[in-house]
Amino acid sequence: MKIRVPNLKYLKDIRTILSERERRNSLGILSMMVIAVLLETLGVGLVIPALALFTEKDFAGKHPAAKPLIDFFGNPDQTSLVFGGLGLLFSIYLIKALFLLFMTWRQNHFIYSIGERLSQQLLKIYLHQPYTFHLERNSAQLIRNVTTEVEVLATNVLTPILQLSVEILTLLCIFSLLLIVEPLGTLNILLVLGLTSISFVMLTRQNVAKWGNDRQHHEGLRMQHLQQGLGGIKDVKILGKEDYFLSRYGYHNTSSTKVRRKNTTVQQVPRLWLELLSVTGLIVLVLTMMMQGKDMDSIVPNLGFFAVATFRMMPSVNRILNALQSLQYCLPVVDIIGRDFSLPFHEEPQEKTGAIRFKSSLHLENITYAYPQANRQTIEDITLTIQKGESVGFIGPSGSGKSTLIDLLLGLLAPNHGTISIDGNDIRTNMRGWQNIIGYVPQSIYLTDDDLEHNIAFGLSDEQIDRDKVLYAVEAANLAAFVKGLPDGLATFVGERGIRLSGGQKQRIGIARALYHNPEVLVLDEATSALDMESETAVMEAVTALHGSKTIIIVAHRLTTVEHCDRIYRLEEGKITSQGSPAAMLTRHNRTLQSS
Repeated sequence: MKIRVPNLKYLKDIRTILSERERRNSLGILSMMVIAVLLETLGVGLVIPALALFTEKDFAGKHPAAKPLIDFFGNPDQTSLVFGGLGLLFSIYLIKALFLLFMTWRQNHFIYSIGERLSQQLLKIYLHQPYTFHLERNSAQLIRNVTTEVEVLATNVLTPILQLSVEILTLLCIFSLLLIVEPLGTLNILLVLGLTSISFVMLTRQNVAKWGNDRQHHEGLRMQHLQQGLGGIKDVKILGKEDYFLSRYGYHNTSSTKVRRKNTTVQQVPRLWLELLSVTGLIVLVLTMMMQGKDMDSIVPNLGFFAVATFRMMPSVNRILNALQSLQYCLPVVDIIGRDFSLPFHEEPQEKTGAIRFKSSLHLENITYAYPQANRQTIEDITLTIQKGESVGFIGPSGSGKSTLIDLLLGLLAPNHGTISIDGNDIRTNMRGWQNIIGYVPQSIYLTDDDLEHNIAFGLSDEQIDRDKVLYAVEAANLAAFVKGLPDGLATFVGERGIRLSGGQKQRIGIARALYHNPEVLVLDEATSALDMESETAVMEAVTALHGSKTIIIVAHRLTTVEHCDRIYRLEEGKITSQGSPAAMLTRHNRTLQSS
């Protein structure tokens, strides 16, 4: 597995992901951080004069720089000077605390707003990708990216970058103060901290990078097996495969937990080690000053100053190391999100002015299509015409290209060669307008865990639903008797994926959904292939009633499904091998039709 090392490429990727407004806001956050650093430095710098007030009787005499300020307040006595100094120190720290609280709120607002926007934007990008994109990508991976990975990017990449900026600046300012007060001791501390920090980063970076890749890998597969186990719960229980999905999920869950545990443990090492170094450093500092012959009156304030500075720097060094580790750990996220944010994005308007009107015929001319990476044509040189109001059936063995042809008609796939036109106009010139006049009923109807009304008026809010259209669709799909028999009518919840409904009921709800927008073309892609004869008859009665008023395109295996069509086409290996009326096709292919 390739080990990634942080470099400017990732900063460039992050900059690309952020919007212009977010980049401007980041400068505002950094400006606030600079102010916070100055307050931190001021707070540490006031420690020496504060301690000197307690230990030195002639404070004004020993610190002539403070004399103008003391004279301004009327040359107070030592007690008043001490209380005044403590009051000033308290005020500075109070202002610092309030400002840091405000800055933290602004920073968190900034970070989580970015996470919110990235999640929304990434989902938008995925939803507007071509259908082939979704054929090639696993939905669990996409869900992980939209939910988990964008949050990781915001909190574990952007936050550490901001932390690095402020903490490095804080250390530089405090070290500058320390160098002024005690150069030799400061250089010793800097040498020890520098060597320790560099050694820690060098020793852990490769492992942390590997753990980051492992986490991303196992999280994706963990989500995938979770979806598969719960999504196919009926098959799982019937086949007794609970342990299989538990073991698959458990392996990746345990593996992900292991790398997160290792990473979290390593994050704690700097804090524990730095505490020991800090105490050792203060002892070395005292010994150094004593060896230099300094008296206790000067050692105590300096020692107090170094103690405050050291214990302020210790969290900064710890946060710097943790930030570097977090960035190393989360580099795979930057790669993934950056790559998907660069996907070409073409958003078509949901409503198209001058919508397509189907007046005469739908024509396919020399249509050829092969799936990406496929070694043969799935559809090869198909030419046919469907007149408005006709019912046309497509039959053929599995793998003959029937569903692919339907996907081409629906505009989900674009032919490699040839054109699909309506009344002489290529559908690609107004794809949204073409799809707006299509009603589609697949073999497996996707039902949301909502009521019947919202499943029929799919993707519409309460305010957008037209009740009259719902009732029309219910009648046209032969669902009226079923709905009237329900205690809550259209307000009845169907359960997740329609688990409370029979197969025939699901298909008729699918037909009602397709008819809600009163489409001119109705497409049924093996919509009854999984039903028993009685359920299929009920569904096809609803479809047959629409004959003549809608242009109907049916893909089927059984002859009974297409026996009321005006014309039937047979596909084999992506080619039309025969066509004719149902009676003629029955005579010609009776045995094949029954076995397909």
